[in-house]
Amino acid sequence: MQPITEDQIRHLAAKTLGSEPEELQQMTFGHRNTVYRAVSPERSIILRTNTDRTVMRHTADNMADLRELGVPVPRILAYDVEAANRPFAYMILEEIPGRDLRDELEDMTEQQMTAVAESIVSFQRMVRRLPRVEGCGWTPIGEKAPFTSWQELIRSERSKNFRESSEIVGSAMLKQLDRKLEQLHTYFAEIDPVCFLDDLTIKNVIVEHGELRGVIDFDVVCYGDPLYFIALTQTAILCDVGEHRLFYAKELCRAMGLDDEQRRIVDIYSALLAGSFLAYSRQNGDAEAEQRLLKNMEKWLTEQS
Repeated sequence: MQPITEDQIRHLAAKTLGSEPEELQQMTFGHRNTVYRAVSPERSIILRTNTDRTVMRHTADNMADLRELGVPVPRILAYDVEAANRPFAYMILEEIPGRDLRDELEDMTEQQMTAVAESIVSFQRMVRRLPRVEGCGWTPIGEKAPFTSWQELIRSERSKNFRESSEIVGSAMLKQLDRKLEQLHTYFAEIDPVCFLDDLTIKNVIVEHGELRGVIDFDVVCYGDPLYFIALTQTAILCDVGEHRLFYAKELCRAMGLDDEQRRIVDIYSALLAGSFLAYSRQNGDAEAEQRLLKNMEKWLTEQS
């Protein structure tokens, strides 16, 4: 398919807003979709676009299910996920005021971080009530998941995450990680496919002046171990913000009621996830983030001994 042009996005935004947008901005913190923000004098909207029609095929249903549970998701204004009328799939949403938690953490008080963490954990408890599915991993709500077990998912993550960062980490630390994962073999085998919102980390959690306004991005959910989203949050904070804001991840652990053993598992998951963040940091020339990740990866693994 041909790449999506700004003129196409501008035309789509104008149709929704009722007038030409005064501002059209491509958002930079997305992976699966190309996302734009369009602003008129009356309101602002978010346009999620993709030339792959499969990506957002179940998003509206996912959001309806989450809204019914009480999760504060944005209102959908229009969508065509089958690309019936344009050469790309799209979904247009009301913009939730605020910014990603990543951009707000620096100025938040501990009390504000605690309040956001407790809200996010409450949403995770809500989705645990959804029926379990066959398999584990990332999939639309209620659909069969791609991995036969949580063990298989972890093996896949081990291979994928260090594909471009094994030389950065070194063989000694990778062997240490593999030993820790092997020690958790029985734990992984007992994980049931519980639903959790894996991407509610320091992105997709929208905060304004320290207060949670809503959550976004639900093309898929994940089925498996909810501790994984805390580990992803912890690793993302280290990479993108810094150690001085790890209090938020600690509050997630506290709100989830984790015991010492579960906290150790979160740290091992963080070490597993660090590989992809290290590759990202190296590609972006962020030597400070790389050193933070390596230092904490070593700590997460050695403190498990």
